[in-house]
Amino acid sequence: MDQFPFTEEEWNAVDECGREIVNASFMDDSVLQASHLNELLNVLSELRERHGDHPILLEAEADFIDDEYERIALYRQAVSTAEAHNLATLSIRIALARVLIETGECAAALQELLASESELPEADDGELRDWNELKAEAETP
Repeated sequence: MDQFPFTEEEWNAVDECGREIVNASFMDDSVLQASHLNELLNVLSELRERHGDHPILLEAEADFIDDEYERIALYRQAVSTAEAHNLATLSIRIALARVLIETGECAAALQELLASESELPEADDGELRDWNELKAEAETP
């Protein structure tokens, strides 16, 4: 499994749907937001048919759905799939840790962050900032 097997056109469709969801949420239009989410889920489903359950697709779905426990399950599936194929897990674990902290599971969040610590040398500034902020939050009693 490649780290990023998608064509520019395929990934642009995902990006566009994501932008539309965010824009609808800023407009506080839940009907439009749901419509764009449905479109995103269809695009992701089509990409899964072509590329399998790639961790990036699982992560993208988890990023936009509302149910916290479904998000956690998708992020964990993404981590597991990434690990099975020796792919990076940092962005997935950061997103997972954020949701775990929101649900009060700080110890589990810290465990996810520490499991990705070896990937920090390849992290960008935003990932480093997020990782450090979440780690501090997870460690706070």
